[in-house]
Amino acid sequence: MLKFALYAAILFLTLGVTIARETLARLGLDSNYLVMGVLALSVTALLAHRNWLLVGVVALLCIVINLPPEMLGGIRIDHDLLIAMLLGVTILPVVHRFIVR
Repeated sequence: MLKFALYAAILFLTLGVTIARETLARLGLDSNYLVMGVLALSVTALLAHRNWLLVGVVALLCIVINLPPEMLGGIRIDHDLLIAMLLGVTILPVVHRFIVR
């Protein structure tokens, strides 16, 4: 139980808050701490029982989203597309499980 709580706290503090902040900023919504916390908690709940590969892909996408454009070596990547990929990778396993059942 303690291991799961620690894992969920790490996901919440690293990936959940990053995804929430970037998503709300791109959508043009006010960065209210309550909304950020709820969105981060929902992302954490979606990732809490997933395998390490999915969490690694989400972490890698979070890193790429937060890099400044100069660090990407001239590669022009749309941040909206990256956020859509990130949310798709996060939500797709839950949707798949819901449809298969």
